[in-house]
Amino acid sequence: MTPEEAYTFVKRLGLKRHERSEQIIMTDPKYAYYYAYDFIKGRWPEAESVIMTNHVYAYRYASNIIEGRWPEAEPSIMKYPQWWKIYKYHFNIDD
Repeated sequence: MTPEEAYTFVKRLGLKRHERSEQIIMTDPKYAYYYAYDFIKGRWPEAESVIMTNHVYAYRYASNIIEGRWPEAEPSIMKYPQWWKIYKYHFNIDD
């Protein structure tokens, strides 16, 4: 089962959480972010190391879930100047 299939499985069944699916979902930054946002409705520490590998979902996680800076993910976001600029603006970071 792929992370997308595992996420869809949990969503279709209307579950709050599903431990076996989580093991699959947390291997993909996109679906790990969406799972944290839609189902956990908060931080998902077990998946953060995967989420922070993708600059888009690291930014979204910081913005929508942490609701603040996420220093551990900043090196990943910095690799993409446009996203770093958005991140810095969003969190009022001065150079």
